[in-house]
Amino acid sequence: MKVLVVTNMYPSPGRPHWGAFVKSQVDSLIALGIEVALYEIQGWRSPLAYGWALAAIPARARSVRADLVHAHYGYSGAAARGVAAPLVVSFCGDDLLGRPDAHGRLTARSRALIGLSHGAARRADAVIVKSEEMKRSLPSGLADVHVIPNGVDLARFAAVPREFARTRLGWPQDGRWLLFAGDPDEPRKNWPLAQEVERRLRASGHDVTLIAVHRRPQDDVALAMSAADALLLPSYHEGSPNVVKEAMAAGLPVIAAPVGDCEERLAGCTPGAVVPRDPQAFTAAVARVLASGERSNGPERVAPLELSIVARQVIAVYERALARRRAA
Repeated sequence: MKVLVVTNMYPSPGRPHWGAFVKSQVDSLIALGIEVALYEIQGWRSPLAYGWALAAIPARARSVRADLVHAHYGYSGAAARGVAAPLVVSFCGDDLLGRPDAHGRLTARSRALIGLSHGAARRADAVIVKSEEMKRSLPSGLADVHVIPNGVDLARFAAVPREFARTRLGWPQDGRWLLFAGDPDEPRKNWPLAQEVERRLRASGHDVTLIAVHRRPQDDVALAMSAADALLLPSYHEGSPNVVKEAMAAGLPVIAAPVGDCEERLAGCTPGAVVPRDPQAFTAAVARVLASGERSNGPERVAPLELSIVARQVIAVYERALARRRAA
């Protein structure tokens, strides 16, 4: 099977974090025998890239003789609407759920993106979402919808000794480290709540340091997860946050707000907690994790999301889409 992957996010030397989960899935599909061609929409350079892609994607699909086109993210799905081959669209989170501003309200731009995503979903032969919440946000009457979270590279995110990880990162060996694996300038990630948790813990005598690690290669993020004592995820909105699954693979305890599929993923994962998005609840949960001093049982809980397992689920969606198109 030859698949044209269309995406508006893919890692590069200048942006090593950008769409790393898309590349991981592409690599896992290739490892299972799928022939993959890539079309990257560099919309981060100019919005005009999406207009050019409307004609370029069908031409690229024809030139590589793609059996199927797999678009990642709502904008990419909308840009791929003209392909003749069966189309699978994977939605990633805010393309269906929206992106809130600093006050928790959806921005006008994100509301427009939701409309584009709904149109892409109706055009697609099959749809992949990362969580049940995202599935519920789709238009009714879609023929083929699958909940498949992103896979996790269990080898890359396997824990290494904390002392080694801290030495590699240049962190002091003493004290406790709270990891925020997101962009502090992104309002929906809710950096101010993480800062307030740090302030309260310090005021109560804890030797803690909050650090944000973002826009870094996955290997650096993996090291930070081995070096830290807890991951804080106080976000307003998420789809199926990759950092939660990656932290689980590293055995890093997670304290998260009830967003996306965090409650489902973290059920039975201890120590750690899903708590209300307020300073008191977050601070108390982090304090309990720090008092335990333990790593979590996350590796065994996240094992079903190993990359090759998820890749086989994606290939099954491809096969269904091709079969339904042939039948039609």
